[in-house]
Amino acid sequence: MQKRKKIISVFLFVFLSALPILAQEDSSDERLAAQYFRNGEFERAVSLYEELFEEKPTEVIYNNYLKCLLELEEYGQAENVVKSQIEDETGKVRYKVDLGYVMKEAGNTRRANRHFNRLIDDMPGRHQDITDLAEAFLKRDMTEHALETYEEGRKILGSAYHFNIQIAEIYEKTGEYEKMMEEYVDLIAKDSGEMEKVRGILQDALDDDPEFEKNDALRRVLLKSTQKDPDRTLYSEMLLWLSFQQKDFEMALRQAKTLDRRLQRGEEFVHEVAELSLTNNDFDVSEEAYNYIIEKGPSGSYFLEARVGLLEVKFERLTASYDYELHELKDVEKAYHDALDEFGVHANTVPLIRNLANIKAFYLDKPGEAVNLLESIIEMPRVSNRVKAECRIEMADILVLNGEVWDAKLLYSRVDKSYSDHPVGHEAKFKNARLSFYMGEFEWAKAQLDILKAATSKLIANDAMALSLKIQDNIGFDEDTQPLEMYSRAEKKAFMNKFDEAFKILDSIKIKFPEHQINDNVLFTKAELNMQTGNYHEADSLLELVVEQYPQSILADEALFKRAELNENVLERTDKAGEIYQEIMVDFPASIYNRTARTRYRNLRGDLIN
Repeated sequence: MQKRKKIISVFLFVFLSALPILAQEDSSDERLAAQYFRNGEFERAVSLYEELFEEKPTEVIYNNYLKCLLELEEYGQAENVVKSQIEDETGKVRYKVDLGYVMKEAGNTRRANRHFNRLIDDMPGRHQDITDLAEAFLKRDMTEHALETYEEGRKILGSAYHFNIQIAEIYEKTGEYEKMMEEYVDLIAKDSGEMEKVRGILQDALDDDPEFEKNDALRRVLLKSTQKDPDRTLYSEMLLWLSFQQKDFEMALRQAKTLDRRLQRGEEFVHEVAELSLTNNDFDVSEEAYNYIIEKGPSGSYFLEARVGLLEVKFERLTASYDYELHELKDVEKAYHDALDEFGVHANTVPLIRNLANIKAFYLDKPGEAVNLLESIIEMPRVSNRVKAECRIEMADILVLNGEVWDAKLLYSRVDKSYSDHPVGHEAKFKNARLSFYMGEFEWAKAQLDILKAATSKLIANDAMALSLKIQDNIGFDEDTQPLEMYSRAEKKAFMNKFDEAFKILDSIKIKFPEHQINDNVLFTKAELNMQTGNYHEADSLLELVVEQYPQSILADEALFKRAELNENVLERTDKAGEIYQEIMVDFPASIYNRTARTRYRNLRGDLIN
């Protein structure tokens, strides 16, 4: 008995010891087969896969084995392999599709189509079965049969499930964008609750649309739908949304006015167009939108906001050109005072007061009056703590303007501490970090900026990342911080409107450190200062130099975009602007400016669909 146990123990030991070796051999065979398969050596691969398939018919082994057989035109054996899977995997419709696929590859197209038609005709009336069959067809790139499956599924399930999204995805793959958009529009027409979901899907699709084919297709479909069923405001809302995506504010305003005529809350859409177009410096559309609201009378929900907005348009239009006279600024200042006299100083006119403070501090050299205005807001009842915090940030900006940097740091820090997890706090932290950058405290500034990279506000996060990279790149260049110290002082002088001093410092960097990589920033900043001081042709030349001398700089695409805007809006060289927009599209396809450049290029060319 003991002897027998000993023999069994020895046998088990030998068997168990051999398992890793056997597994290793098995794994080795699979790796070798995969290597042959990748190299296109199908005859070598097929013999290994035949053995592996007998032992463990995994998904990968099955697919590679079938592919080898088809490449070697072993269609009979391929059919047998698929049929064995159908028997072993009862109910797996993908193998039934593979059987027809083998027939098709063998040249038996008619037989294959009969087989596919039977699969569709005999399809069970359950959503999952329909989806499984359609996906099996798609796996073998048979989009027509997948479409037939979903269409039949629509008939079977009726209104229970429409398959619009799945069908739209197929049309996107085949490049039939108008049909794709018809499916999405049809879905929201059937169920307006799907609006946000569809917009999210469309947002991704429209972002991946270098030739604007999907954008144009969606616009065409929406316009047709509007003409066919003008009482459905749904289509106008989607056109408004699309116009915002394309930054086509003229079309957006037309749609907003249409909605205003049909809805009780229509002014809301017009006001949204006014604000967004102002943010994007489309002053004509913004002015028209605000005037539209004002003309409806003071009883309107957005009347006061429109009056404030119209003044802001006047101010932004004036200062955006940089080519303005002092008396023009004083006229704007007087218009703000007149508006305050008309509407009074209270919580509802806070935007007027803040804008006026900004004009006085940064354009009319009246920092004391500006601070008094901001303090009056802070002392007001019924003004939110958030707005008061924003006013404190603006007061700190004025302190920096006056060179009172330590007092400014204290004020920024106060807001940052009180609103640490709020966008207002993030703005204060960023401005405090930027002030530290001005003062040459690079390590501390970068530490704060790196925290802000994850800020909820995209604008703050982007600004923080840009400044952090500027510090990192120019300290790491040769460990000499002097060029960056000089540059940060120049930026501080520019913020304080001491442009002559800023120019002197920037010029001295180029002379003292001609090979330092900070010179792309130097050229770019000089261009910006020239725009601020009205030297537009010099600014254009400097932006051109940024791209020519530093084509790999992270500033290159921004320099091109600013140059295009300058040529389009100020120098009135639209042909040149079009060329530069096209250059952005071709040379910087991943740029954040690409979409806007494409829209403006097409607008200049006159081929936008309206």
